[in-house]
Amino acid sequence: MAALILIVFLCVGLLACAGEKKASTAAGDGPATGRRPAPDLATADFRDLIYWDNFFEAGNLPGSHLTGLVDAIIASGDDRYAAILVDLAFYGTAYGDAALEHLLGRKGPFSIRDSVLAVEERGFRRPEDDLPAYLAFKRRLLATIVPEFAGFIDPSLPRTTFAQEVFWGGVAVDGIPPLNDPRFISPEQASRWILPNDFVIGVEINGDARAYPRRIIDWHEMVNDIVGGVPVSLAYCTLCGSAILYDGRAGDRVVRFGTSGLLYRSNKLMYDTETRSLWEQYTGEPAWGPLVGSGIKLAVMPVVHTTWSEWLKAHPETTVLDIVTGFARDYGSGVAYASYWASPDLIFAAPNREGPLARKDYVYAVRIGTDLTAYPLSVLSRRTFIEDQIADRNVIIIATADGNGGRAYELGDNDFSAVDLAAGTLTSHDGQTWRIGEEALVSSDGRRLARLPGHNSFWFAITNHAPSWRLYEE
Repeated sequence: MAALILIVFLCVGLLACAGEKKASTAAGDGPATGRRPAPDLATADFRDLIYWDNFFEAGNLPGSHLTGLVDAIIASGDDRYAAILVDLAFYGTAYGDAALEHLLGRKGPFSIRDSVLAVEERGFRRPEDDLPAYLAFKRRLLATIVPEFAGFIDPSLPRTTFAQEVFWGGVAVDGIPPLNDPRFISPEQASRWILPNDFVIGVEINGDARAYPRRIIDWHEMVNDIVGGVPVSLAYCTLCGSAILYDGRAGDRVVRFGTSGLLYRSNKLMYDTETRSLWEQYTGEPAWGPLVGSGIKLAVMPVVHTTWSEWLKAHPETTVLDIVTGFARDYGSGVAYASYWASPDLIFAAPNREGPLARKDYVYAVRIGTDLTAYPLSVLSRRTFIEDQIADRNVIIIATADGNGGRAYELGDNDFSAVDLAAGTLTSHDGQTWRIGEEALVSSDGRRLARLPGHNSFWFAITNHAPSWRLYEE
């Protein structure tokens, strides 16, 4: 995806240069020669506004179509239409900053991110703030890039998503291909290519332990699998640094997912293959489509982000996702998204709510019902374990031995005095030794403390996508 995004933005830059002369007067004071009459925004269907020939070949800057549209936006005086101008800029159409200056009441120049945030700062961030004309425009615009997008963002379907913050991620539907029921191999077979410090997402359900190397799933971002007899989906948003495991059972149906190619606040919107509803990757809830309002919400299951050497040490019986996936990708260690991991910046716009942490600081997110508590990995790795309370429940969060992740468990009335991460054990104040397992903490006298759902995440994803959250602070 990183390579595709680079190509897309190069194309966008070329389009902007090509269209600058044509559109530079679009925000002027008087009508330009040859302009079409300004459309009635309340009834416009935008069918004659074509921005891309198709996903693979950019073309057809709209010329007088565009200038008439911008004239109408300025004449409306409604700053909610500024979202149309932001979208045009994002997809490479130059129109000048004067129109946004007029609508938003501030001086330019405007970057794409500045424009998105300026609209939100005026109080527009709810689905009901999207005007019908804007929804029609958005659907038409995106459908000229990938026709299937029209089905995803149908204005007639229910939604919980603010359409003004939905953007194209630079790929077609399933352009980042999901892995469906993939093959797993033994550690001995994987030893030909996997490295000790390769990051893996570790999962164990009903004694079935599996490792998903990040060097593979960085290229796929979705694994529909069955682990320990349970249908699951590992929904991975590389942009958010979050690999979240969902129980695929929803009532009498099993939900399977693909990647829509659309983003919301720099987080992937996935879709289910049965109804093609869009889903929020971070909440496991439908966001736009037939399933919105159905009450479906998938349960989050525990995962651990750690190195292959640490996972194998704790789970010598594990299997490993096979590097032979059937897709032609460079699965070299550290290849995918290398520049993104090394940068403090985001690729796509999202509200900047840094607070005490930077946007891409890693946290370990513990989720109990609708309550999410974020534990900075820098704090957790230094403390080694933290006893805390979430939603009136006592919990314990334990760092991985390599400091790259964590695990959370019920604590009950227990209290711990020490941890030996290398040995994978805890010592409680009553002198009992507890083994750190994937499904529970197990004491030497047979007591068990159940594992709690949790996963790694960038901080910005918590503040922009978790319905409610708390940051653990010392």
